[in-house]
Amino acid sequence: MEQKDYERIATLETQLETLSKGLERIETKLDAYSTNFITRLEADIHFKNLEKEIDEIKQNKRANSALIVSCLS
Repeated sequence: MEQKDYERIATLETQLETLSKGLERIETKLDAYSTNFITRLEADIHFKNLEKEIDEIKQNKRANSALIVSCLS
């Protein structure tokens, strides 16, 4: 091989190293970023509980309004 080939290989190796280091930094940042969010399963459980609470509140509202109407009459 000629000297130019060795130089090209050396520059490619350094570029590859910098790319791999950049990818590692991105992966660590993504890992740190993803820890701030809840999982899909936890979100489903949370929203199901919220739906149940909303249904209970609606039923209590209907019952209270029916009670008020019966008291007024």
